[in-house]
Amino acid sequence: MALLTDGPVAEVADLQAYDSSILDTARNEGIGLDKKIEVAQRKLELEISMFLLRTGGEESISLNGQAELRKVVITAGLERWHVLETLAAVYCDAYNSQLNDRYLGRWKEYARLADQTAEMVREVGVGVVRDPLPRPEAPQVTASGAPGADVTYAIQVAWRSASSASSAASPVALYSATEGIQPAVSAEGAPANAAGWDVYVSVAGSLPVKQNLGAIPVGSTWTMPGTGLVPGLPAGSGQSPDYYVRRSRVLPRG
Repeated sequence: MALLTDGPVAEVADLQAYDSSILDTARNEGIGLDKKIEVAQRKLELEISMFLLRTGGEESISLNGQAELRKVVITAGLERWHVLETLAAVYCDAYNSQLNDRYLGRWKEYARLADQTAEMVREVGVGVVRDPLPRPEAPQVTASGAPGADVTYAIQVAWRSASSASSAASPVALYSATEGIQPAVSAEGAPANAAGWDVYVSVAGSLPVKQNLGAIPVGSTWTMPGTGLVPGLPAGSGQSPDYYVRRSRVLPRG
């Protein structure tokens, strides 16, 4: 699972899954969905930070007394919470612009569902990892002189820890290789706890799959062999929680 600080919990497509008319509403009322997603994210982070400070164990709190949000895992409940907070913010703006009762009803309903989901998250628990691996940035791809073909590749990377835990995969980098050129991939900005990294590649249009066996050392470059891609598994969703913080107690995983 991705971490709370890896980026927006939910995206526009997730909003559409809950409200099929959200794009039309945003366009008609001049509302920027990306901005509302960001605002809802900040609110979610504040709520979770307050919750962890009130109920979390020592591993949830940093030395300066702040909640360690980088250790929080995005669960299904957190994603739903963020979606509903975003939708409530959109319809709040739409209502205050037009004073349309239809917008008012949706604003109130989404706000109610967001509060309900937040309560459920607090009851089920906020998932936390002890050794978080942040999502990498999109990989750097350069040209290598190995034999190749005219093709566009989709490439992702993920950090791997000494215990073989994997981060969420990076955004996809697209690289077009001409005849005689193969992609050479590097992962930049390794966190201190990264023991290495994995590379996932496919022809653009299909899901990138793992190309390395052992972890690639931090600071090293992976170059596609002249024999081409090998079959492999797609990237996982990231780290699973080591424990859950729930109300006034900590629950171990499982």
